[in-house]
Amino acid sequence: MAIFHHIIQPSVTVTHSSNTHTVDLDKRGNNYSVSINSGAANIIGFSNLDATRVGKAGSILIQNPGSMSNTTITMDPGNAYTPGGSTINFNLTASATAVLTYHVYASNKILLNYVGKFELLPQP
Repeated sequence: MAIFHHIIQPSVTVTHSSNTHTVDLDKRGNNYSVSINSGAANIIGFSNLDATRVGKAGSILIQNPGSMSNTTITMDPGNAYTPGGSTINFNLTASATAVLTYHVYASNKILLNYVGKFELLPQP
């Protein structure tokens, strides 16, 4: 029987190319960090989705900049599936944080779920 203590997956910082933030599933680690560019049309996509990645799952932390003027965020649809096939309505609030969870279900299918608009819990 294996006993695991404090297994922490490294977080991979996603660098953009012309405002396209590509999550490389070939990178070591399951968690990624994307910093959205202000004043730009940002696109989040995936690379290296194949049969060797089936079962890989994790989270993508999305951090908005302090100014979101003229800023958009979209997903490259590629092989991405969302609940009900819904479009992701990204939170466009300045300095907001969101999480996009993913699970590689098949060599050509990645399941996504978006949670945004995080706020501090009400204090007593």
